[in-house]
Amino acid sequence: MAQGASTGCPLSLYFYQFTTTEPMQVAITHASGNSQTGAMPVTVTERNSCPTTCPFFEKGCYGKYHLQGVHWRAVSDHQRGVSWDEFISQVRKFAPNSLWRHNVTGDLPHILGDINPRMVESLVRANRGRKGFTYTHHVLNTHNVEVIKDANSKGFTINASTESVEVADQVMTEHNIPAVAVIPSTESRRFFHTESGRKVVVCPAKIHKGKVNCASCGLCQQSDREFIIAFPSHGTAKKAVDAIVTDR
Repeated sequence: MAQGASTGCPLSLYFYQFTTTEPMQVAITHASGNSQTGAMPVTVTERNSCPTTCPFFEKGCYGKYHLQGVHWRAVSDHQRGVSWDEFISQVRKFAPNSLWRHNVTGDLPHILGDINPRMVESLVRANRGRKGFTYTHHVLNTHNVEVIKDANSKGFTINASTESVEVADQVMTEHNIPAVAVIPSTESRRFFHTESGRKVVVCPAKIHKGKVNCASCGLCQQSDREFIIAFPSHGTAKKAVDAIVTDR
């Protein structure tokens, strides 16, 4: 994977450069009404959390459209949601052993593309005894990989998001972190394998609509899994996303 512009310092040496909390707005829905996620706690973080290196930053992000887009813009404008510190306080109140999804839209707090380890550590600590998970499109430089690994080892799962199952395979092999991939909307298989033989499981909530959702599945929360989870492109920007992932 291409390295970012980070200093690449080990987490233990780089940690001190980050303040405890950067301004960051987060909205919590304690029981989602979305049919794909199911009735579980979910969050949205303001758009400033997203890396500009994300291939969907300018086009293709489903979070920009319809009601989700309205909600995300309100959170990004600080018209909805709460501060990061209040968000952390609320996570501590989630029921023990509860499965929850961080960032239906949005990403992890960062400074110039380097994930803020202090803020993520506060989230990891608040999640203790619970089953939180999320995804990140931040560049997998040395610093960011260390933050992701540290969170995964402590029970909060961070999946690396990619636009190719082959890249996801490479990420899992090189960095030993869980990865997911966006795949073309035309993909109809439930399971398949990468060129190296790694298994790819297409999101069960996409395959079994109305029968399976995030709340009943939980595969993305399994940080030690050996298989890739793939998400077929969908929504208003499906054609734009198909063009991006097909070109990789």
